[in-house]
Amino acid sequence: MATGDRLVAPPLWPLEARLAALLPDLLVFRKPRGSEPELATAQGVLLGVHVTGFTALMDRFSLSCKSEHDMDKLAHIFSYYISDIVEHVLCFGGDILNITGNVLLALWTVEQNQLSDIITLVAKCSLEIQEKFGIYHTREGQDLQLKIGLSAGRISQVIVGDEQRQYLLVIGRDVDGVQLAQRLAQANEIVLSWNCWKLCEQYMFEVEIMREDEAVKLRDMRISDPFDFDEHFDKCLDYLPHYRTSADILRTALELDPDSALEQTLRKHIMKSLLKKIDEGQPMEYISEFRTVTTVLVSLELHKTEWMLHLCHLIQEAALYISTVIEKGGGQLSRIFMFDKVSTKEFDTSALKGCMFLCVFGLPGDKKPDECAHALESSFSIFSFCWENLAETKLVSISITNGPVFCGMVGAIARHEYTVIGPKVSLLARMITAYPGLVSCDEVTYLRSMLPAYNFKKLPEKMMKNISNPEKMYEYLGHRRCIMFGKRHLARERNQNHPLLDREKELEAFQMAQQRCLHLKKGQAVLYEGGKGYGKSQLLAEINFLAQKEGHRGLPVTTVTFIRVLPLKLKEADSKQCFYAIQTLMAIFFEIDTCPACYRQECLFKQLHGMVEEPLHCLFNDLFFVKAVRETPLIFLIDEAQYMDAASWEFLGTLLSSVPIIMVMTLTPTFTLCGWAQHFLQSPQAILVPISKLAETSLLRMACWELGVVSIPQELQM
Repeated sequence: MATGDRLVAPPLWPLEARLAALLPDLLVFRKPRGSEPELATAQGVLLGVHVTGFTALMDRFSLSCKSEHDMDKLAHIFSYYISDIVEHVLCFGGDILNITGNVLLALWTVEQNQLSDIITLVAKCSLEIQEKFGIYHTREGQDLQLKIGLSAGRISQVIVGDEQRQYLLVIGRDVDGVQLAQRLAQANEIVLSWNCWKLCEQYMFEVEIMREDEAVKLRDMRISDPFDFDEHFDKCLDYLPHYRTSADILRTALELDPDSALEQTLRKHIMKSLLKKIDEGQPMEYISEFRTVTTVLVSLELHKTEWMLHLCHLIQEAALYISTVIEKGGGQLSRIFMFDKVSTKEFDTSALKGCMFLCVFGLPGDKKPDECAHALESSFSIFSFCWENLAETKLVSISITNGPVFCGMVGAIARHEYTVIGPKVSLLARMITAYPGLVSCDEVTYLRSMLPAYNFKKLPEKMMKNISNPEKMYEYLGHRRCIMFGKRHLARERNQNHPLLDREKELEAFQMAQQRCLHLKKGQAVLYEGGKGYGKSQLLAEINFLAQKEGHRGLPVTTVTFIRVLPLKLKEADSKQCFYAIQTLMAIFFEIDTCPACYRQECLFKQLHGMVEEPLHCLFNDLFFVKAVRETPLIFLIDEAQYMDAASWEFLGTLLSSVPIIMVMTLTPTFTLCGWAQHFLQSPQAILVPISKLAETSLLRMACWELGVVSIPQELQM
């Protein structure tokens, strides 16, 4: 199989063509009605192609591959495999509705009296796909094979969303039929739904009746002369108004004249992170990448309703709330799809029925340091909303994973989609099935969120399909008011191989504060203020290192042999807990933050023995600070101090005015600080140090270090 750069759009494609290549004809040629949800029905034939073995291959490959490049290469090979199938479907006049993970869904929209002819056409297309691409042998020993399902009948097309973002769904009994047929098919088999079998020219098909499941397995077609099918193919072209007009291009949608109204309509169906890259003119081959993201799958099992419009309104209400909450947390709602007692595309959730929403945090332009925490908190908000506000909800289940995945284009030049593929994505639905009715997350999400442990509950281990080594799973219980100690670590560790660039003035501010603290015997606070990505956490890590290194060049040499540094990174949720920051720093100081709760009082008593008589009343007593500072200088490091609670800000003023300690904090200026924080910044103990962007030369040096290269070509420099 060729592995060249096949998914490369011509450089002179107009914007409308680049957008149309990402969307089905059903959207490109529709006439918007101006109200959502929008519901329309039509007759058609559906083809579902499922690449089986890919999930197991990704799982196996992720354990054996030596680098991210290997996994990236595997995803690209899969894309080329899918591209052959996509092009074959387009040659037969099919409209690729979506390419979701390892499943392709195509539609032929025709009149009811044309269904039997089109079923023959699609059956022939399916047989050729199985013959040409039915099995692919990989070096890892895991074969990729195809399972194909066909259905025909009435199809409902639903568009939900608002003026900014819209989503297409196809629903109905015959959509369920293609999913059922696909599930019943084994590798290298083609299965027709029972309704499809009833509508076709049965004498032309060699089949095996699957009576128990009311479906038929297609063996072959009784076509005596190839010319006969060519004539039939020409006849079917009359039913397909958007079939390609020349051999040079596979879709007429790519030849449309520039139309600003059409462009605005199409843009609503494409994720904003991808739109930004398209607007910047980035080539398609540069959009795909291997990156770490947090994925969220929301599953709503709904009570069945005969009123289709009512169901659409329920999905519309859920979609609007989910997209709003997810985007506020820095994520994007990627896709919505229906399921009903059958496999839902790449997700094996055969026991459920309803609607699923796939969300992604950490796509290009959306990366945030608190990504996992935002995903968990957004999910719990969605979980509560669906239970409380959607009357038809029977069950709500949400799963969250974090890890490296392939984010990029899958398909052919004429029709491709942006998708996320990887073991962590496949794990989502396994978790939904294993832990229904919960907000569940994997261990990586649990650890990287750095949220309080009491907000989680460890879940029992369960076997999951195609998951060879299931990791620990946790239920997220939401933010609960409870006293919690811990979180010593900072967001970033000092890189021993790369020096801190162009921050001499900022370090000098810390050195001056240290001198004043030692000279005046009063506390000092240095607050570094700068935007996201300015290097505040890296600066704090450098100070953490320098402060603990006695007699380090550039720092005042004292008779002290040890400086005690207490680091703390705050999160947005911490701002809601009164006195959280001070309590946690004191717990770290007394070394009771990591001991079991049952031993906490005993440990605290030992620490304070001989210092004060009432240990339970002394957490904010100046005496223990005085005794401690006489022994060792004390430095508090607080990262993301904009999340400090108001009570802790109020206490800092009193603390620094009477105790010679040094507070070093970082602030992000986009946040509105509380009144006590603003009052503290105006006090004589506080020194606000704005951090500017690094010079381009320094950024270039950093990029070379990260990439492990000596220089970067001029054309790649911004």
